[in-house]
Amino acid sequence: MREFLFRAAFIAAASFNFPARRRATIRGGVHRYLGKTPSSQLQPNVRLAASGKAARSPLDRGSLLRYDSKRMRRSAPLIAISLAAFFVWPAHAEGPLQFATEQFFPFQSGGAVAIENTDGAIDIYSWREPRVRLAVLREAYTEPRLHQIEVATESRAQSLAIRTIVPPVHGLFADRSGTVEYTVAVPQTTRLNLSLNNGAITLHDLRGGTAQVALENGRVTASNCYARVQAHSRTGVLELFLPWWENLPAAFDYQISQGRIVVRLAGNARFRVDAQTRDGQIYNEFGLGAARRAGGGETLRRASAPAPPLSLRLRTGGGNIKIDKFR
Repeated sequence: MREFLFRAAFIAAASFNFPARRRATIRGGVHRYLGKTPSSQLQPNVRLAASGKAARSPLDRGSLLRYDSKRMRRSAPLIAISLAAFFVWPAHAEGPLQFATEQFFPFQSGGAVAIENTDGAIDIYSWREPRVRLAVLREAYTEPRLHQIEVATESRAQSLAIRTIVPPVHGLFADRSGTVEYTVAVPQTTRLNLSLNNGAITLHDLRGGTAQVALENGRVTASNCYARVQAHSRTGVLELFLPWWENLPAAFDYQISQGRIVVRLAGNARFRVDAQTRDGQIYNEFGLGAARRAGGGETLRRASAPAPPLSLRLRTGGGNIKIDKFR
């Protein structure tokens, strides 16, 4: 129903979008016809009567009809497109179609997993089994488009490569929908290389491994991970959550061009931070002192304890950095 109302409003707007000046002209003619001629438009008719020429009717119906016909001819292509969109575009009121699959791959600890996705999500979980579980959820608004989306895998003893293939479409009314959500369980010390255009990447419970994360737009979240993580994003949010402190070595290198970085740690966390913003502020709740001004941004280089096992390197172009505690 909401889709129907949207289309109806679009067609109405396309059909009746008269410029304000011409709407005023029509209103003025109607006022004259009703005997409510504005004084600014009365004087020309008075001059015509004084000159002996026949004054035209205050409401020239023929002119108004000719104007309407010209307007309709000019609007015909837009109205035709609107009607075609009404009948061709699929209704999405019931949500997208889904297609789910699950696969298992034998995998040795310390191996490498690479995932390249377009739009959607990548969720990584760690477990203690010597294999990788790959669950894939495809979504699209039409069945043909849903089955066009492919997931290519290449498995070896020490590596697994996963790639989303979304074929391009052509045509004004072609279905361009399509997202893929990966849920992957890997051994704790896996070396990860993750790439996503738009969406969310989440890392859970990694221990001793590494992760290279590249995101165009969206959110990256590392939760309860003690590993080496490098995450770069153009826009969005980068997050790190360590609610329980474990005295394990870890390093996080977060860089984002436009967006913010949020780090939330256990109150007894031992860490060193090297944070810098080009245009933004830095907040912390660990008593590390105030950040120093540097151009349009700020810098903060402190340690909460001697020889801390956790290292934080945080960089934002336009955005703030916040380091706070779990309560």
